[in-house]
Amino acid sequence: MTLPCHQNPVPKKNGALFQLILLGLLLLALLASASWYQQTQAPQADVMRHDCDLQQGACHVELSNGRLQLEAGPRPLRSLSPLNLALGLEGVEASRIRVDLQGAEMYMGINRFELQRGSDARWHGQTELAVCTTGSMLWQLTVEIETPKGPEQHLFEFEAR
Repeated sequence: MTLPCHQNPVPKKNGALFQLILLGLLLLALLASASWYQQTQAPQADVMRHDCDLQQGACHVELSNGRLQLEAGPRPLRSLSPLNLALGLEGVEASRIRVDLQGAEMYMGINRFELQRGSDARWHGQTELAVCTTGSMLWQLTVEIETPKGPEQHLFEFEAR
C-alpha cells in the first residue's frame, strides 16, 4: 500500500516581501508629503528675522510703521508645558494673526494656530511645544500679521528643553 505524499507548505516569501516594499513606499510617501507641507508653510523669503530670545523675556521690535512686542511664557519655555503668547502692536492695523511653530533642524509636526484679540488690545494664544528626544531643540516661531497692505511675517528663534 502506498501512502499519499504530504509536502510541508513552503511559506510564500514573495507576498511578505511585496508587503514590506509597499509599506516602505508608503512611509517614504508620507515623509515626502510632510516635508513638502513644511516647506509650503515655511516663512516667506521676505520674512523679518528678529534677533531676540523669547527665553530671556519679551521681544520689542521697531517696525517701519510702528512697534511689535511679543511675549512667551511661562519661562523657562519647555516641551510639553503650556506656551502662552501675547502680542502687542502699535501703529499696525491687523485683521488676523497666525503663529507657526517649527523645529529649526527637524520636522516636529504641524503647530499652527491663530491669536485672538483680547480686551487689553493685545492678541493672545496658547499652544504646547512638542517633546524632543535629543533634549534641547531650536524652535522657529513665525508670526504672520494680516494687514491692509498684505501679510507681514516676523521670525523669532528660541531654544527649549
